[in-house]
Amino acid sequence: MRMTDDAFVREFQRRAGVHVDGDAGTMTLAALSAAFPAPVTPSLPGLRTPVPVAPMPASEAPVGGARLFQGRAEVREIIIHCAATRPEWMQESSLATKRAEIRRWHLARGFSDIGYHWLIDRDGKVMAGRLESVVGSHVKGRNTGTLGICLIGGHGSATSDLFAEHFTPEQDAALRRLIREIQGRANIQTISGHSQYANKACPGFEVDKWLRA
Repeated sequence: MRMTDDAFVREFQRRAGVHVDGDAGTMTLAALSAAFPAPVTPSLPGLRTPVPVAPMPASEAPVGGARLFQGRAEVREIIIHCAATRPEWMQESSLATKRAEIRRWHLARGFSDIGYHWLIDRDGKVMAGRLESVVGSHVKGRNTGTLGICLIGGHGSATSDLFAEHFTPEQDAALRRLIREIQGRANIQTISGHSQYANKACPGFEVDKWLRA
């Protein structure tokens, strides 16, 4: 007998260890989106649509044995970026609209989709970009097995600047929460900045020092 849609989602939550936030909760939909590259059933639409995600508290995240793959490559690194936009850039627009604009930039450069896996807006809102199970386009020669997180802002920044010079306290808190959430379901060994692999100022601060702050 065919499993009902609600029963399917509850079974998925149970097997994946997803923090239950409702059949159509943001964390559930994000987990489904990451697990399945196409919609699971016609009555669960929009699984490929980026949704704002409230990162799971570290105390509720699964621990031990969590692994995430992009094809055969295991995801072991998070690389932090900035959009190099001014603080007032599209300040009246939603994060979804900003995501669409960044995606347009990336498509114009020949990418197949937005290059980042996650975006964090000035107010701390978080939105998914490219599926985590798909190799990104965010660091030349370092895309496979990594996740790219992009902070909105960072225009005119330098590698040695402090996080607070170009980004908000809300972004600081959201980035730390998102990293903890990813660590709960992936074997992350390294957290780095774009500038460590390219002659760029991005993300506009020293990630190692920020992590220790």
